[in-house]
Amino acid sequence: MKLNFQEQQFEFDKTSSLDEVIAKINELLNENYYFSHFIADGNEVYEDHEDFLTMNLDRIEKLEVIAKTGKEFLNELLLSTEDYLQRAKPELSIISEGVYSNPTAEVRTSFGQLMEGLQWLDGMLAVIDNSNERPAEWDRCMELSESMKAEIVSLSEAVENSDNVLIADIIQYEFIPIFESVEIEIGKIIDTVGTRHNLS
Repeated sequence: MKLNFQEQQFEFDKTSSLDEVIAKINELLNENYYFSHFIADGNEVYEDHEDFLTMNLDRIEKLEVIAKTGKEFLNELLLSTEDYLQRAKPELSIISEGVYSNPTAEVRTSFGQLMEGLQWLDGMLAVIDNSNERPAEWDRCMELSESMKAEIVSLSEAVENSDNVLIADIIQYEFIPIFESVEIEIGKIIDTVGTRHNLS
């Protein structure tokens, strides 16, 4: 099997183990790159990488490792976070209104998606905060992240108490402003140190 990473190429024989291949990939990435995905004989593999290699290692002829620099990785995270916030904000108003009245199954599903989205957003902010490429103007985002965490606790308590009015109020008066503020801050960072994908 040939292992390609950028301009480098390595040859593995049929007796090479999964551990040897993974160790080599990790060595190539070191601290300068973030793994994105790989291309195995022309097929892009974005998830369950280890499982894929376990099942196919003896059949793969060419494995190309795709990675991003710290700056590229950070930029992708910022763009993904901004995109999520832009899509989520209109949904927050709909969920809030739906919870005020008698919540339907659809509103409950949307609320569940909101809770997952909050976890995702919190995770993204934490990854960026811990990144070697952490933006200089990041402190305001972390303040907003702390506010969001506090409101998640309040929201969980309101859910436990089945207090629909409080749930709707927290979404309307706490999460919507936090989402708007985080979106503004992230937008400023992207425009200062990042790049936006060209629409043309």
